[in-house]
Amino acid sequence: MFFLCGSGDISVGQSYVSKNDLISALRVKAVKSRFAFKVSKSTTKLYVAKCFVDGCKWMCRAAIKNEAKRFFVTKYVKVHTCSVVDRARFRKGCTPRYLGQIFVEQFGIIDGIVPRHIASAIRVLLGLKLNYTTAYRALKAAQLFVRGTPEAGYAALPSYLRRVKQSNPGSVTDLVCEANGQFKYCFLSLYASMVGFQYLRRVIVVDGTHLTGKYGGTLLVAAGQDANFQVFPLAFGIVDAENNESWGWFMNKLQQCFSSHHMVIISDRHPSIPNACLNVLPWVTRGICYYHLQGNIVSKSELGAKDLMYLVKGAAYAHTLREYNRCMASIRAAKPALANYLELADPKLWSRVHFPGDRYNIKTSNIAESINSALKRAKGFPIPYLLQFIREKLGVWFAKRREDALSLQTPYSKGVEYLLAIRTHHAETYTVEHIDGWTFNVIGGGGHYIVNLENRSCECGVFQIEKIPCSHAIAASTEANMHISQNVCMTYTKESLYATYARPIYPEPTEDAEEEEDICLPPEVAPTRGRKKKSRYLTWLELSRKRQPKPRKVHKVYSCSLCRVPGHTRPHCVSH
Repeated sequence: MFFLCGSGDISVGQSYVSKNDLISALRVKAVKSRFAFKVSKSTTKLYVAKCFVDGCKWMCRAAIKNEAKRFFVTKYVKVHTCSVVDRARFRKGCTPRYLGQIFVEQFGIIDGIVPRHIASAIRVLLGLKLNYTTAYRALKAAQLFVRGTPEAGYAALPSYLRRVKQSNPGSVTDLVCEANGQFKYCFLSLYASMVGFQYLRRVIVVDGTHLTGKYGGTLLVAAGQDANFQVFPLAFGIVDAENNESWGWFMNKLQQCFSSHHMVIISDRHPSIPNACLNVLPWVTRGICYYHLQGNIVSKSELGAKDLMYLVKGAAYAHTLREYNRCMASIRAAKPALANYLELADPKLWSRVHFPGDRYNIKTSNIAESINSALKRAKGFPIPYLLQFIREKLGVWFAKRREDALSLQTPYSKGVEYLLAIRTHHAETYTVEHIDGWTFNVIGGGGHYIVNLENRSCECGVFQIEKIPCSHAIAASTEANMHISQNVCMTYTKESLYATYARPIYPEPTEDAEEEEDICLPPEVAPTRGRKKKSRYLTWLELSRKRQPKPRKVHKVYSCSLCRVPGHTRPHCVSH
C-alpha cells in the first residue's frame, strides 16, 4: 500500500544549519504525518533516518558537503510503503518543544493564547491528548520559538534601539550597561511624544511597575493627559529597581526630553521620587496621588479612619479654602490623629486648594497606572519585544486619535464639550448682577460667587484650577455678551488636540543599517523559588471595592397559563 505523507517541507538539496536542526525538522515532520522513524546511521558528517516499520521505503539521508556543519539532504523518499495500521502502532508522542513549534507554524499567533487553546488545537491537528502541564509547556515553547530567549533579547537590544531611531528620527534612546557589559538601564521616548507634549498641559505623572520576565526589573512610565482627558504616553524606562539612583537617572532623561519651568510632576509616595526631583528638577512643582495617600491611611489601623475617608476626599478635592477648612475641622473633631497625619503629609502635596502649581483636574496617578494596565500582557516579554509592543500600542493610539481629532465638528474636544454642556445647563438657572467692568456677582448653585472674567477667576475655585469656565463663569459670560470660548484654555481646543497626535509613529525596520556589535548581557539576578507572581498584592481598599455586594439577580415572574394570574404555574393552579 502506497501512501503520500506531509506537505513536502523536506526536499533534496535542502540545507540545515546543524544536525540538531535536521533532527528537529524530521521530528516535526513525523508528528504531522503521524509516523515514527529510527536512526539508521549517525556520524558527524552523515545522518540517515528510516521509517520505524521494517520494509518501508521511506527514508531521509543528509550529509555535510562543503561547509563545516551545514547538512544537505542528498536523498529523500517521501512515499511510505507500509500500512497505516503499522505506522499508527509505532507512532510515538511528542515533546512540548515540537508541539509549540507546530502550533506556531500552523496558526502564527501566540498573543492571547492559553494552554487550553494549545490542547484543543493539537487534538484537532494531530489527534493527541494533552494534559494541562504538557499544554502549558508547549505554550512556553511556542512563546520561546516566536520571541526567543530573554538572553537573546538583551543581546538584540542595542540593535533594536538603533532601528527605532532610524524609523523615528529625533527619538531619544539610551542604553546603560555595567563595565562587564551587563544590562543596567534602558530609556525610550519617541519623537512623536516629544512633539505632542508641546500642546499638553504641563503635568507629568510618573509611576513604576514590576516586570514579570526571567530577570525581573521595573518599568518606569511618564505620561500626560491630552485635551480630551486621554492618556498620553511620554517616556519609558527599564531599570533594576525603584531607588534613588534609578529614579535620578530617569528624571535626568525626562529633563532632556520635556524640560519646562512650569512643569508639575505627580507620583505616588515612593521616597526616591522626591529625592530625584530635588536633585535633577528642583524647579518643578511636585504633588502626590490622592489614591495612594488614601491607601496609606486605610492601611494604618491605629488611625481608625476607614469611616472618615469621605472627609479626607473632600479636603483633597476641595476647590476653596473654606471647604477645605470645614472638612479638616470635622476630621480633627472626630480623629485628631488622622488630622495630624494629614498635616505631616504636607497639604501642598495632596490638597488641590493648597497646591502651588497648576494641577488642573489631575488628582491621582491613574494616568500612568492605566498605561501599566495596558502593558500588563507584555511585561513578561523579552526587552525588545516589550518595547516593540509599546511602540505598536502607541502607533495605534496616535492614528486613531488623530482621525478622531480631524472629525471633530466642535471647537473643543468631546470631554470639554461635555463639561461645558452640563455647566451651561446649570448656568441658565442663575441670576447675574453686574458689579464693575468684567466683575459679576452670580447667585445660584448653593450661594453667590464673584466672577472676574478678565482674570478668569471665580470664588468657587473651579475656573482658575481647571482653566475651563465653571457654571458661574458661563452665566457671567452670557450676561456680558461674551463667547464662552474666550475663557477656555487653548490647550483644550480641537487644533491643539490634532497637533498633539499630528506626528505619526513608524515601525522599526527589520535590519539594522549600522553593523555595530554592542554587547548587552542580562543582569545578575538571584534565583527565586516557586512560580513568579504575575500581579501584585491588592491593598485593603482595592479588596473592599471588589468584595462589595453584587445586586441580586432579578428572577422572572411566572404566571399561570390558564388563569393568567402571576405567582403560580399551571400544575399548581387551584381554579381549574
